[in-house]
Amino acid sequence: MSQSQADDERPEDSSLENNTVSQTSHILFGCMMKEPLTPLNLEVESDYEVGKGPPKLDVLIIRRTGARWSKTQLEFLPDGIRQSNCKHVILELKYTESINKTAIFQTIGYLGSYLRLKQFKPENVCAFIVSSKSPQKKMLNQIGFEQTDIKGIYRSRDCLLSNIQLISLNDLSDAPYNLWIKLFSSKINQRLSVLKRILAFDLKKLNKGLVSILVKILNFWNIIGEISMQRIQKDILYESGGISDEVAGWFLSLFKPEDRLRGLKPEDRLHGLKPEDRLNGLDLKIIEDYLQKQRKMKR
Repeated sequence: MSQSQADDERPEDSSLENNTVSQTSHILFGCMMKEPLTPLNLEVESDYEVGKGPPKLDVLIIRRTGARWSKTQLEFLPDGIRQSNCKHVILELKYTESINKTAIFQTIGYLGSYLRLKQFKPENVCAFIVSSKSPQKKMLNQIGFEQTDIKGIYRSRDCLLSNIQLISLNDLSDAPYNLWIKLFSSKINQRLSVLKRILAFDLKKLNKGLVSILVKILNFWNIIGEISMQRIQKDILYESGGISDEVAGWFLSLFKPEDRLRGLKPEDRLHGLKPEDRLNGLDLKIIEDYLQKQRKMKR
């Protein structure tokens, strides 16, 4: 793999393919969809129960009461969903998994369970597989999915799968209504580009809860080793011609100091500090012991 490829793709590391990362990504994805849509007269539900108890559907469900999506709702609904007429939308995020036949069968099961439970007609409900990774052409051919006239949206030729669509986050356009969901794409450079565009908004006017979730998403990237806070600061916040220093400073103030410093080498954490600032807060005995040790080493 070339360096440019390595910089642009989520690492194919086994440590990422675990339940913790998958579960956390689902929680953040659900929060990211709920926060802006719930105040807009849309019901958004995660961990949907099939019946009176377990099992639960590991999906997100958006319910609309109006005849069509409103203008304000469309500001946060990505391609695929925004063109749908269904009043009930099932979203299944595939963050660490690739699209395959098993994923399609699983979504069919979710869709069937929901239709049976609610006793709806099929035309009232549609399901979207939201794929973080780009689907392979060979697999798309095997499952019979084709690119629609909307970038990043795939549909099946099979009438039995007509209620299921595939959203490839890496391939969606950069339209403003696609930006938030593209934070879950697998391509690192694309996520950084999306983040830069989001930060160009007047974040202080955005829903505070949504900004808080954005901070959690960035911390998630940092913790699992996908994108460090140092790279975000270097490539986004303090890049020449990027966002203003005022916005950069305000945004960084939303993070805990330990989150901003996570991953830095000790010497990098102290970079830019005056000598007296580096020593400030240290016990005098610690300083004296250190100096004595250094003197012995120089003899």
